[in-house]
Amino acid sequence: MISTIMPPTFLMQECNSISRDIPEKIIEHPDVSVLMPTYNDAKYIQCAIESLLNQSYTKWELIIIDDGSTDNTPSIINKFADSRIIYLRQKNSGQLNALAYGAKFLRGKFVTILHSDDEILDRMALERNVSEIKTQNCDGVFADLYQMNETGQINGVARTIDSVNFFSPAILFLHEGSNIASDVFFVKRRAFQNVISTYITWNMPYWLKFNEKHIDVLRLKKIKPWYKYRVYPENYARSEVGKFEAVNGCLRTVIEIGKRLNFPFLKLQKIGIRILKKWSKPLFIHKPSSPKHIQFMIQHILHGYYDKVPQNPYFKALFGFYTNFPSNRTISLRFKDSEKIFRGKDARIFFNLMKKNTLPSYLSYLLTEAVSGFGKVSVTNRKDYRKAKDTMRFLNLIAPIVIE
Repeated sequence: MISTIMPPTFLMQECNSISRDIPEKIIEHPDVSVLMPTYNDAKYIQCAIESLLNQSYTKWELIIIDDGSTDNTPSIINKFADSRIIYLRQKNSGQLNALAYGAKFLRGKFVTILHSDDEILDRMALERNVSEIKTQNCDGVFADLYQMNETGQINGVARTIDSVNFFSPAILFLHEGSNIASDVFFVKRRAFQNVISTYITWNMPYWLKFNEKHIDVLRLKKIKPWYKYRVYPENYARSEVGKFEAVNGCLRTVIEIGKRLNFPFLKLQKIGIRILKKWSKPLFIHKPSSPKHIQFMIQHILHGYYDKVPQNPYFKALFGFYTNFPSNRTISLRFKDSEKIFRGKDARIFFNLMKKNTLPSYLSYLLTEAVSGFGKVSVTNRKDYRKAKDTMRFLNLIAPIVIE
C-alpha cells in the first residue's frame, strides 16, 4: 500500500499538523528519491506515476507533495498500491514550498524531480542516469527535454546548452536569467543541497553556486533526453501568478550575477548571443555591473514576459527604484516578530497577498519607498539585518544594509 506520513487517513491534514516522523521502513535503501509537487493535476498525474512505475530501475522512492489540491488528485494517487510512494499534503503555498517540504523526507543517494503533468521518456531512463553519474563522477546530469501535448504526443524538443561550464553564468545573464539548462535536475544527494539553496529557496537555476563575490557551477554532464515536458493551455507557467513567479526568479538571477560580473558592450553581446548561440563565449569581468546595465536588463526581462507590464505595487516599485538607482536616500526598516519573511519560494504567496492588498506592513512600506528610490537601509539589530537582507533579495532591490 502507499505510505503516508500524515495521520490519520490517506486524505491527510495540513503540514503543520504532522505529529510523527516518516516510517522507518518503506523501502530499505532507495537509491533515487523522486520529488513530485502537484496541484490539481488529476488529469495527468496517473500517467506521471505510471512512467516511474514502469522503470527498469526499481530502487526508488516517490515523494508526492500535494500543494492543497481541490480536485480528485488524492483518490487517483490512492489507486497505486506501492510502498515506495509517500504522499504528503500541505496548504497551498506554491511549488517551491512543496519541494522544500518534501526534501525533508528524502533518503536517496540521488535526487530528481518529476512534475505531476510530465512523464519519464522510457523505462531505462533512471538506470541510465544513475550509471552516467557514477561513470562520469559528476554532480549530476541534464538533458534536452521532449515536449508533448495534452494527449501525450511528442511535438517538439526544448534545447538546453551543450555544457555547464565557466561561461554558463554569463550566458545565463545575457539570456535574461531564463534557465538555459532546464529546471529538471538529477543530482547526487550532496549536490542537492545546492539545489535547495539556489533553486528551491531562491528560485534561481539550480546549477549556480554563489558565494559573496564569486559564482561557480555544479559539475553536470549532458546526456540524451530522458524526460517529457507537457505544454498545454492550462500550464501553471502560463498563468498570471506563474508568470510573476518566473519573472521574480529571472530578475533575481540577473541581479545576483550582475553583482559579481560586468559585461562590456552589453547590448552588442546580447545580440551576439542570440545569433551565434553555442559558438559565442561572452566577454565579462569579475566586478559588479554598472547601474545602467542592471536597469537595461530589468527592462528587457519585464518586457520579454509582458506586452504591457502590469501596474501592480511590485512592478511600480521596481521601475521607480531603478529609475532612481543609485540613490543617496536612506530609509529605516523595522520588522514585527509575527510577520513572514519572504524568499524566492514564496513568490506565489506574495503575489496573492499583493492582489488582496494584505501584504505585511514592512513590505508595503518598502514598496512605497522604492517608488522614489533609496540607496541604504538602516536597521537596529543583527536579527533585523538578516531579515532585511533576505527581503531585499526577494524584492530584487540593491542597497546596502547597515545596523545603527
